[in-house]
Amino acid sequence: MSTRETRVLEIAEIVRDAAAMNDAALDRDFDEARFRVRLVIDKLEVAGLHAAVEVALRVASLLGQPGTEPRPGYGEAMLTLASTLDDIGFDPL
Repeated sequence: MSTRETRVLEIAEIVRDAAAMNDAALDRDFDEARFRVRLVIDKLEVAGLHAAVEVALRVASLLGQPGTEPRPGYGEAMLTLASTLDDIGFDPL
């Protein structure tokens, strides 16, 4: 697999996990959303996308600790993360 293909797959996995995080939050399954945002953060770090890591860390902070209600602004932070991921983009294979 080429470096380009690997990069596309890395980004696709991150986007998939971010979408799952959003779906979980919409279902009010905030513990699942917290789990997914941790996956997103880890994968962004591995990919070296440090600016996006900062955005995802804000989402994690607003979602709070397991078993708690998220703090106000978590939805807006999730939209910011989605926009940040969209800005990364890639050329399809």
